[in-house]
Amino acid sequence: MRKKSSFLFLILVSCLMLLASCQSYQLKKKLSPDEQEFLSKVRFIITKEERQIFLRLPASERTAFIEEFWAKRDPDPKTEENEYKKEYFSRIEKANHLFRGEGIPGWLTDRGRVYILLGPPFSRKTYYTDSHEAYSRGREVWYYGNFPLVFIDRYNSGVFTLTTTSLGILGELNFVLRQERESWEKQIKERTELLLNFNIELVESSDIPVILVKIPYKKIWFEEKENVLETTLNLELKLLDSDKKILIRHDEDYLVSLTEKSLIRNKDNSYVIEIPVILAEGEYSIQATLTNKTGGKQVYKELEIEV
Repeated sequence: MRKKSSFLFLILVSCLMLLASCQSYQLKKKLSPDEQEFLSKVRFIITKEERQIFLRLPASERTAFIEEFWAKRDPDPKTEENEYKKEYFSRIEKANHLFRGEGIPGWLTDRGRVYILLGPPFSRKTYYTDSHEAYSRGREVWYYGNFPLVFIDRYNSGVFTLTTTSLGILGELNFVLRQERESWEKQIKERTELLLNFNIELVESSDIPVILVKIPYKKIWFEEKENVLETTLNLELKLLDSDKKILIRHDEDYLVSLTEKSLIRNKDNSYVIEIPVILAEGEYSIQATLTNKTGGKQVYKELEIEV
């Protein structure tokens, strides 16, 4: 019975994986040639979360996503040139030149992938096939400091495959590549405000003061659903007095739904949330966390106010 359950579980997992693959393929078909090329070229550095968001975005928002994608990775936003983007495409170009002849573009080969992620090796040694030895194989050894990576031409066909002579070296390689990816994901997370932002203000012009939370439409990520653009924003807000005692606690979801044409018309406007409050004279502080549930982006802000 246990074997049957395990078999059924494997079938279920396989079906889910096939369904996810088909869904991803259908989403990719909606992309323009330029958008498909972008997704292909950034395959080594784009996170799973970013890829899913990009595939589900309406066409009108993909250009802005691409701009933000590179902006998040710019090591020095104060300069006109994005040094990271320039270096990344420079490595692709060099990989195409250095590793051509394997039947695919050089940047898609094993050597090309490592070259793009880690840069040129500190030293590189090439060992050619010895025609006098039946089992001789061409190989290259790249050194990053004392860390060696071995590429072997297994079938003497000119195709070099990344390999390793020990599990220890393989573990170190995975660690290096994981550090590379985690480093960029950390920078992306730290600069979330490029993707999501909002402003808080207290309006006292009416009889009852109102806390306004304004989220620019161009900073909201939407998902396309049945010909409309839709997402859910969650606002968690606390109003505290001067003694840091919580006077108001607000936690609510807001469904934002509009057509693509409406979004284009409102791209310079904001989605506004109003929270009425009754306050005596004094000093207060507002703590607010906004979450865009499409992609899970989150921003936290504090505001000091005086009534």
